[in-house]
Amino acid sequence: MPAPSKRPATSLRRRATVPTSPEAGPANAPDLRRDPDLLRLGSHACLVARDAVMNVAEGLANSSSLAFVTVKECEAELDEIDRYVDERIAGELTSATPKRVKELLACLKFVLDLERIGDLVLTIVGRARAYGSQLSVQDRADLHDMCRTLERMLTLIHEANANRDIQPALAAHKLDGEMDTLRTRIYSRQVSRKTTDVALSLEIFLMAQALERAGDHVKNLAEEVCHLVEGRTMRHQRAYRS
Repeated sequence: MPAPSKRPATSLRRRATVPTSPEAGPANAPDLRRDPDLLRLGSHACLVARDAVMNVAEGLANSSSLAFVTVKECEAELDEIDRYVDERIAGELTSATPKRVKELLACLKFVLDLERIGDLVLTIVGRARAYGSQLSVQDRADLHDMCRTLERMLTLIHEANANRDIQPALAAHKLDGEMDTLRTRIYSRQVSRKTTDVALSLEIFLMAQALERAGDHVKNLAEEVCHLVEGRTMRHQRAYRS
């Protein structure tokens, strides 16, 4: 299977994810979407997912059609990376050292969770386009805060994975509690709201639920980093949660 193709830049809202040196200009920078190193490709996928979430936040805040288009582009890139890694992983594993096998399996899990995050945030785009003008100030603010929290979580996960450091992963894991709190606040508001527009309340709750589920996937990533670094799972272990 060919490597994922480079998507043409159609938005100025994508953040640069490939560092360049002063000697090597942007034209000579490596294209991580074609990177044969699956570990680096998995790390890049984390930044793509973060870009998707960042643009959902932008779209909610400013009703930006361009931002929503970028979310779709990010989701398509995550799908492409997922397919590419899935095709490549078997061949990589056959000749890998035990340490490399562990890293590759973690990469596979990473990309799978990130692809699911892309799917979830994309569902928000359709609802935001259809109902965005009807959102209350409170609902819009809470959904935006959920996006920003999710963005911070993904930033921490990228740092943890790149540096093999569990501390940012633990911080991301802890932030999932904020996602749950915001979702509950939005749900309670819809239930208590005296309105005949039940459909709108349902759509708002489904947007919050999608973001909360995306947060659960980031929590999975945090647990995977801790397992990769420490060699043990953080689930049900008080030492990690203290």
